[in-house]
Amino acid sequence: MHGTQIFGISVQDAESHKKFVQEHNLNFPLLVDTGRNLSLLFGAADTPRDMSKRITIIVDQAGNISRIDTNVNARTHGKDLVDFFKGL
Repeated sequence: MHGTQIFGISVQDAESHKKFVQEHNLNFPLLVDTGRNLSLLFGAADTPRDMSKRITIIVDQAGNISRIDTNVNARTHGKDLVDFFKGL
């Protein structure tokens, strides 16, 4: 939709990601952030030992961050994103 590419990022290791992708039949890649570098950079974790909070960052085609959603509801998030992109 709108030329987007979706990535998931998690602090779990690659083997955990592989199982999660298979279990949930995901059609997008999960990136490994075991060092929590991205989680810390974008405020998904407060310290290097924290688990990451679920957030969504939308980056436009020019590479600019157009939205950061820190209040993600896992049950409605897919619909929330579709609604966001329809509004563009």
